[in-house]
Amino acid sequence: MRDLARTREKILEAARAEFCAKGLAGARTAAIARRAGVNKRMLFYCFGSKEDLYYEILRRKSAESERFLESMPDRMSAALVQWDEKCREDVDWVRLLEWEALDLSAGPVVIQPARRRFFKAAVAKLRLAQEQGHLSDEPDIAHLFISLVAVTLFPYAFPQLARLITGMAPTDENFLAERTEFLRWLGDRLAPRGRPAARREGAAQRADGAGSGERRGPR
Repeated sequence: MRDLARTREKILEAARAEFCAKGLAGARTAAIARRAGVNKRMLFYCFGSKEDLYYEILRRKSAESERFLESMPDRMSAALVQWDEKCREDVDWVRLLEWEALDLSAGPVVIQPARRRFFKAAVAKLRLAQEQGHLSDEPDIAHLFISLVAVTLFPYAFPQLARLITGMAPTDENFLAERTEFLRWLGDRLAPRGRPAARREGAAQRADGAGSGERRGPR
């Protein structure tokens, strides 16, 4: 059983590389089997079909995204830097999304319910941050989320454009330093005007104390 589990992981790793290089439509099971060092019969035994392999990869990525969302900071300056790091460290996922967008013949989005659930939870987390005073109440939350995804994905989805604009690759240390500084600046601009996060949190704690009937002595 342990050998079979190891074989399944090797096939998944090979399939991820093949799908990133060619997309679902262009990937071939023979090439995936070759990358994994197994025969096609073993591939079909473990996963059934090329489509089942693709679904399993996206299912795992969806579960990973949900775990990532749980660790996302409330403050947008920190959250944007964390999102950017995630995209940079997982360029394979960015490429899979690009191939998915290019497959114009596709019907419903693969594992649509799980992915809708993730995006619904992400929007809800932003809305909660807005209600708690970490985020300005001016922007529409759904469109803000789309824009934040675009901001963090763009350099890794279109590295050639990042190079043309800045003269640096998105993996260059100077680019990363400038990018981090910009994302923190952008996140700070999304906070409620004139109320830094630390001051808002202190105000919320004082309000909670007053609401619970806590008495304060003279200062």
